[in-house]
Amino acid sequence: MKRDISGNIVICCLSLIVLFGSLVSASVSLQSSLSLPSNGLINYGPQVEITINSDKIIGANNLSLGFMLDWKWSALSWCDSPIQRELTQNAGFKLVRLFSHRIEPCTYWNESTKTGTFNWTDVNAIIQRIFEIGAEPLICLGFYYKGTPLIPLGMAIDSKTNLPYPESFGAYATEWVKHFKTLGWSVRYYEIMNEPYFYFGWNSSDTTKLANYVAFWNTVARSMRQMDPNIFISHDSSTIKWVFDYWLQHGDDIDFLDFHKYDAQTVGQFTDMEMFDRAERIYFETSCWNYGVKEARQRWLNARGKSLPIINSESNFNSAWINGTDPKIQQMAGAVWTALVLRTEILKGVSYNVYYSFFSSASWELANRPSGGLGFGMVNSDNNRPWYPYYVQMMLANNLGTGDLVVETNSSSDDLRSIAWIHNGTLNILLICKVEQPRTLYLQGVTGQLEFSKIDSTISFLTPRIQEGTFIATQPLIMNGYTVTLLQVS
Repeated sequence: MKRDISGNIVICCLSLIVLFGSLVSASVSLQSSLSLPSNGLINYGPQVEITINSDKIIGANNLSLGFMLDWKWSALSWCDSPIQRELTQNAGFKLVRLFSHRIEPCTYWNESTKTGTFNWTDVNAIIQRIFEIGAEPLICLGFYYKGTPLIPLGMAIDSKTNLPYPESFGAYATEWVKHFKTLGWSVRYYEIMNEPYFYFGWNSSDTTKLANYVAFWNTVARSMRQMDPNIFISHDSSTIKWVFDYWLQHGDDIDFLDFHKYDAQTVGQFTDMEMFDRAERIYFETSCWNYGVKEARQRWLNARGKSLPIINSESNFNSAWINGTDPKIQQMAGAVWTALVLRTEILKGVSYNVYYSFFSSASWELANRPSGGLGFGMVNSDNNRPWYPYYVQMMLANNLGTGDLVVETNSSSDDLRSIAWIHNGTLNILLICKVEQPRTLYLQGVTGQLEFSKIDSTISFLTPRIQEGTFIATQPLIMNGYTVTLLQVS
C-alpha cells in the first residue's frame, strides 16, 4: 500500500520552523534580561550608570521589616498555618503588629473594681508563634472607630471626653504587661490607641480633644511602666506637627517616634510617578503638617535629651478599601513603591517598617468588592502564593542586618534608584527602575561576577517569583520596565 508522506513532511518542516523561532525568541528574552548582544545593534533604552564607592561609608542600617496581622481570623489563620508561618520566617520579618480588640482576651471588665476576666489562650498562641519565627510583637491597645472607642465588654466611656476612663483603661492595659511579665516573655512594644487623630482630628485651632488624649495616654502609660519599666510605648500620630509640639509641653516621654504611611487615599488619585515621588517624601520630609523623621528625632533630642527609634507601624501603597483596594498594590507599581519606601527608610535611620498587611483573600475581595483590588495583603491567603511586594521584602530582609554599613552609590539618571550596603562580607546593591520603559544599566566601581535576584512584570503578578542568575560586572544589565533587582558580590 502506497503512503503519501508529503503532508507529513510539510507539517514537520513547519514544526521545526516554529520550534526554531521559539528558541530564538527565548534566547533573545534571556539575553535582554541580562546583557546586550556583543554587536550592540539592539536598543534597550537609554543608558544609566550606577557608581558604587564601597570605600566611602555614608551610614549604618537600622531597618528591620515587619507586617500587620489584622482581624482575629487573620491572626488565628496565620497562627494555625505552618505554610504561612514559613513564608514569614523565610522572608526574615522581625516585628508583627496586632490590634488588642481583634484578639481580645478580656471577656468582661468590671468598671467598679477596675478588674477583668481574661482568657489568654488565643493571645498566648499567637505571641508564641511570633517568637518562634524570630520576630517580636507590637501590640496596639485600643481603637477609635466611627466616633467611639472599641473597648472590652463592661468598660465605661467618660461622657465628657468620649474616651474610656484613664485609670480603668490603664488597669486593663497593665494586665497585658503583667501577663507577659509573669510568663517571662519579652513583649516590648506597645501603642495606646490606633490612629488617635480620628479622635482629636487634624485641626490645631482647638486642642481640647488632644488634651484629653494626652492626659489619657499619660495615665495609661504610667500604669504600664510601673508594672514593667523596660517596655516601649508610643502612638502612631507622634510626628504630626501640632501633636508633636503639644506633646513636648504636656505629654510624658514616648519611647519611639511612630507614624502610618499610605501615599494615596483613593484609587487613581496619583500617577505612578507621583506615587514614587511620594514614597520618598511623605512623612520622611518635613511638610506643613508633619515633621520629617530626622527633624522629629532631632527636636525630641533637643527638648528631652533622648534620640528615639523610629517605627513606620502601618504602611501600604494606598489606603482605599470601602469599594475595593488599589489593584496596583500587588503589581509591579506597588513593588517599586515598596522598594522606594524601604530604601528611604534605610537612609533616614528608620528602625522598623510594618507592611499592612501580611495576607488577604483575593476571592473574598473580588466577591465582596468587585470594583477592584485584591485586599492589602502581600500574600494570597487562598493559595498561599506571594505577590510582588512580598518578594521585595524577602530579598531585602534576608540580606540586610542592623548595623550593616551603607556605602555611597550614585545614579546618572533619576529613572533608577540605588542603595548599597555590606552584609556579612557581601556587597549588596539594590536597584529600582521607576519607569516602564527599558533601561540599560552599567556598573562602575564593581568587578568580577555578580549574582542577581530580581522581580519585574515579565512574569504575571498573579504567580510571581524571584528570577536569579549571574552576570559579569563589565556587562550591561537590562531593566525591562518596573524592576527591583538585588546584586551581590563578595
